[in-house]
Amino acid sequence: MLGIPVDSMTGILEEAQRYLAWLGAQGPIGTVHPCAAVVAGDLAQRIRWRALGPDRGAGRLLWMCERMATAPLAPDLVPRMWRAARARGVDAPDWSGTTPPNDCALPPDRYRALLAERATGVHLDLREDSFRAAAPPGSVIRLWDGATTTLHSGDGEVTTLLLPPDDPSDNSAGNSGAAVFTRGGDRLGTGWLGAYAAIRR
Repeated sequence: MLGIPVDSMTGILEEAQRYLAWLGAQGPIGTVHPCAAVVAGDLAQRIRWRALGPDRGAGRLLWMCERMATAPLAPDLVPRMWRAARARGVDAPDWSGTTPPNDCALPPDRYRALLAERATGVHLDLREDSFRAAAPPGSVIRLWDGATTTLHSGDGEVTTLLLPPDDPSDNSAGNSGAAVFTRGGDRLGTGWLGAYAAIRR
């Protein structure tokens, strides 16, 4: 990594992965800005599975592979499911089928429950001063305008949510967006977070 031997970086990367995962887990409770939580969660997954060479934004697919593998089997099954998905051009856990992949360790009922825990089907549509949002039941929707954020709950229905009020002292006011955090741990953002996920490497 940038000329530094991998063995020298291992401890640093492991600590970074744990810290970033912790930051990512803060998204639903609002202790960090939603942008920081989404990016940190993605980076934590990519560091954990760095040997697979995941691109930016690949954290959601890695999250899904981990959940399908279960913790004890993850070291063996995650790489196999990741490679199989990427070989088919799949780069996110947003497939529509309900048949588990070949290496999925979950029973069929648990796999169907996992499908419902994804951020698949989330719709975030920015209007002038609001978002039209649809997010799974039990999920958290975080809106922001600059550094000001608000928290809402998803119920599966389309709803209109007002952006936070402008803070005249905030130099970043006017930069607005939204992120959804599902109760299963998936996350999806709009605005520049969508651009972040689309930039490879």
